[in-house]
Amino acid sequence: MYHTLTPWISLGVATLVCGFAIWKGDRWTRFVGGIFLGGWILSPFVATTDSLQPEWGVMVIDVIALLLFIWASLKARKLWTVFAAACQMMAVASHIISIIDLRIYMATVIVGLALLSYGVLIALLFGTASAIRARRGRRANVPDSGS
Repeated sequence: MYHTLTPWISLGVATLVCGFAIWKGDRWTRFVGGIFLGGWILSPFVATTDSLQPEWGVMVIDVIALLLFIWASLKARKLWTVFAAACQMMAVASHIISIIDLRIYMATVIVGLALLSYGVLIALLFGTASAIRARRGRRANVPDSGS
């Protein structure tokens, strides 16, 4: 599990953003929010305790999330899904680089992964806001049959 306060704060932010996306978003924001939150919840259970070793289990979760984000991006055809998939792709690249070059400090990789996860959350917030805006626009265009 998490040993410092910082990942708990990040988990709280991720839970709020993903929860908002699942509550108020459309099909694709719910899908991406669920995948992202699921990855956040599963990651501590597969993380290694050795800070000098690559995070193989977390990388597998991130690769699965990347593939699902790419699939969502191809199906949804929305710009925010492309940005979320791009941030996730850079996260997977960070894992691969930490495996290739063990001179990179894992703390540096972890900070990079945290920043990239905030990129996914920003994209998810944008997607949720655009879904809410689209829903309100559809309601405004529906003629009132009561008059």
